[in-house]
Amino acid sequence: MPPPRPGKPAKPDPPARPGADPRVWRRRRWIVVIALVLLVHLLAVVGLVRMPGPLIPVDVSNTPTLEAVLLPPPAPPAPPKPRPIARAPRPQPKPAAPQPEPEVPAPAPEPAPPLATSPQGATEMAAGSGGEGSAAAPAAAPAPSGGPQGGVNGVRYSAPPSATMHYASFVNGVQNPDGLIRWEQDGSRYRLAVETRVLWFRFAFQSSGALAEQGLLPERYEERRRNKVEASRIDTAAGTVAFASGAQAPFPPGAQDRFSVFLQLVGLVRGNPQRYVTPGVTESFQVADTRDVEPMQVQYVGEVEVDTGQGVVRAKHFVRLPRRANDRRRVEVWLAQSLGWMPVRLRQTEPDGTQIDLVYRGREGP
Repeated sequence: MPPPRPGKPAKPDPPARPGADPRVWRRRRWIVVIALVLLVHLLAVVGLVRMPGPLIPVDVSNTPTLEAVLLPPPAPPAPPKPRPIARAPRPQPKPAAPQPEPEVPAPAPEPAPPLATSPQGATEMAAGSGGEGSAAAPAAAPAPSGGPQGGVNGVRYSAPPSATMHYASFVNGVQNPDGLIRWEQDGSRYRLAVETRVLWFRFAFQSSGALAEQGLLPERYEERRRNKVEASRIDTAAGTVAFASGAQAPFPPGAQDRFSVFLQLVGLVRGNPQRYVTPGVTESFQVADTRDVEPMQVQYVGEVEVDTGQGVVRAKHFVRLPRRANDRRRVEVWLAQSLGWMPVRLRQTEPDGTQIDLVYRGREGP
């Protein structure tokens, strides 16, 4: 092993100043240290005095209060007034050029004659729905058939020739025994009989009277329902009708009974086919049955095609208008020119919705 290195010799303390006592030197050193410490504390106290206020509130009871007065915000400045817009001067109208002298107009054509009035009442152009189909061109008037051919107030009545018309009968689409319309006239008098069956019940209606220039003049109207018969007697000279109950009521000129009114309409269409071209033409009647007399209006609603089961027939569709506000019974008739304007179809709709239809099947006679 190598021999250990000799240690470094210790440095001797610096020699004290000549004549100084070591204890005095140490005392002075402590005095300097204490003086420095006092100086640092003094500086710290001075710094605390200049620091911000305390973090906790101090007693402010003796602090004078300050009153604050809130002033309203200043009003916004008024918007500047719009400057008036200078309008351009309106152009002065130019003087009108001299008009040439008017020519003498040609004489205007005479106005068409007003729509004729039926002997039963004024004809009205009611605002109807137009019905089914559209109006067709006026048909040529048929040849006279032996009845009165005169006219009243421009309305011409043409009685149809005698014929017996057979009709298939349906109740709500279910076929029943056939019905018929028996029409007889000899130029001065007429007789109308209508028979039909609903289920196993037989209904028969008869109207008879005279033929006049204005059409039918009923004298007796009879209803047979099951085994019950009721009749009304009409005195056209006195203008009264006597019902089955014995009561009487006025019967004005031109009035009809419940079934003669349809043959009256047939004669009007035969004599004035050009009258029933535009839907809305309405005929007004007074109609009697076995109990009372009431107004009745029949309106033309259009021309349609009716399928009879044996072919299609062109016909004019008429509807009886409601007689009162709560009248829910609807009566319709279709008149065909090919049948001499006799009915090709009749339909009655009851208030409960039951429909009774008579559809043309064939005829006897001309």
